[in-house]
Amino acid sequence: MRKFELENVKCNNCANLVKNALRDDFGEVEVDVENKTIVLDVKNKEKLLFETLKDIGFPIIKEI
Repeated sequence: MRKFELENVKCNNCANLVKNALRDDFGEVEVDVENKTIVLDVKNKEKLLFETLKDIGFPIIKEI
């Protein structure tokens, strides 16, 4: 499991959008709105993760 800090995560609707966008490719995704972070199993799909999050408006700031 890896943890990333995201831009623009402000509410539960944001969290649900992130979860729904990633669920099919990454399985369970934990989103912490307060800390603007996600935790998930990247499964060697870093490029897909970064592209998907950027496309939906929540680019990754850094890995924690």
